[in-house]
Amino acid sequence: MNIKIGNKNKISKSNIGHQLQPSHDKRKDTKKNFIERHPVLMSAIVSFIIGFILLFSFWKNIILWLENLMK
Repeated sequence: MNIKIGNKNKISKSNIGHQLQPSHDKRKDTKKNFIERHPVLMSAIVSFIIGFILLFSFWKNIILWLENLMK
């Protein structure tokens, strides 16, 4: 394929607009850890842990302090 630009300039044997094939993902060869294999399960476990922490009574003091700060 030859392209003429301007005053007899030529670009020969060029590929314009060709598509590159992506190389194989290097991560496919390595093993994924538990968190990468089960993200929904891990998010549910973290949610339960955070919910359990929020059940403690000392949060009442923090909530009162934040409410007084907003007044």
